[in-house]
Amino acid sequence: MHDEDLARWQRGWSAARGWNAAQRVDDVTVVRVGEPQCRVEYVATERDAAAAAHLALTDSNPPGTSWLVIATAEPGRVARELLPLEYVRTEWLMKISLPEQALHPVPAPYAVEVTGGRSVIDVQIYGYGELAASGRMAVLHTGAVADMIQTDPAHRRRGLARAVMSTLVTTAVARNTTTAHLSASPQGRPLYTSLGWTTLTPLLVARTAAP
Repeated sequence: MHDEDLARWQRGWSAARGWNAAQRVDDVTVVRVGEPQCRVEYVATERDAAAAAHLALTDSNPPGTSWLVIATAEPGRVARELLPLEYVRTEWLMKISLPEQALHPVPAPYAVEVTGGRSVIDVQIYGYGELAASGRMAVLHTGAVADMIQTDPAHRRRGLARAVMSTLVTTAVARNTTTAHLSASPQGRPLYTSLGWTTLTPLLVARTAAP
């Protein structure tokens, strides 16, 4: 059921976004996000999907602001079982041994900048006078989670996302980090697969029905 992988991803994903208020309720991880469009995230495996749905449907948040992330091999079926919750999308939980990721240089004339503290690595790639691509990796003990990998539309198809991932990985490895997780969108999954990441399980993303 990938319980430990899901837990590691959730901790790093929350840390990358600064969501530090989390607790366990009925084997569901409750992340207090506090943003207008997402007040809370309930994270669980399929085994506890019904408990997560109950929490979302009975909390006091406005409609459309309570979200679920459920690890399941059958997101379509589980989405139907969770009605009236609203299906949003399917993502994929992925993992890699960091030394095994393929590395790609920053292409000229772009330049890379690495910032952040001990527990969070931020990478920005600049070119032609503007921010072209960026990404973040939270580092927790010997594990890490990559998040928010983005390329400006004007700079796509130039290898910048690969360069962002390469810089994140080399920086994390230098901090004795050995493994990493991420949640991939349909658009991002082919990139990570080409870099050597392995898909563990689909992730169903749902929410309470918007008004």
